Amino acid sequence: MDPFSYSPVMLPLLINAIVLLITLLYGCREDIRERAVPVVMWYPAAVTGILMLAWFWHSVIVSGDLPYLMPLIPLIIFFVIAFYLFTRFHLMGMADTKALILITVLVPCFPFVPLAGYPLFGYPPYVFLPFSVLFNAVVLNLLLPVAFFFINVIKGNKAPLPYLFLGYPVNGRTIADEFGIVMENFEETEKGLFRSFIPVRTAIRDMLAGGDRIYTKSLKENPEKYRKELELYKKAGTVWISYGVPFLIPITAGFLTAIVLGDLLVILSGLVMAVLT
Repeated sequence: MDPFSYSPVMLPLLINAIVLLITLLYGCREDIRERAVPVVMWYPAAVTGILMLAWFWHSVIVSGDLPYLMPLIPLIIFFVIAFYLFTRFHLMGMADTKALILITVLVPCFPFVPLAGYPLFGYPPYVFLPFSVLFNAVVLNLLLPVAFFFINVIKGNKAPLPYLFLGYPVNGRTIADEFGIVMENFEETEKGLFRSFIPVRTAIRDMLAGGDRIYTKSLKENPEKYRKELELYKKAGTVWISYGVPFLIPITAGFLTAIVLGDLLVILSGLVMAVLT
């Protein structure tokens, strides 16, 4: 099938994809500016999506294509449950989960043939989209640590190797205006200020358990509660924080690249095969 060609039965999913993309782009803007995504933002996409979804399923049934779509139903249910559990175990924020669940439910299939062709997750044109969105989002998100490593090296920032991939230093006086999670512990001793990096294993354990992590957003919203920490950060001069790119941005990028380009797994596999042959 030619790239960007589509079956008429996919028109409602194409409309859903456009509405969702606009919603996600707005959500990214709000997440960057306000570090929060308003709940009402999802309502128009949900209402439009339900109507388009009813149209889509009616078209599938009338066309006699329901047997081809049936294998995707367990996948849709599995992904919705998995994304919900991601939030329960503090692996993703609520906005990220809502975005992925809406994509899974409202745009379960590619609305048209992507540039790289369909991945092998269904019977064309009923090819499962959410896995490609998630995979693309993860791949794009994994590029960020590499970028931060080179930025830190170029700027001459000193830290143990893992932290060069995970964060960067900021001014201790203005740390509340940044976005991220504090990566260092500070303690005043008789010999002066003692600082140490929080072990990566401890940080992961705290993340999974919803433990005490100091977010820069919390410093800004509750300065009285964190008065002691803010004073220590000022004395330290610089403080390392994790990079604060909301995962909603890679999700949006993953959604757009999956629809237009296709599954990055397929693309990367094709490149590897081309090199080897």
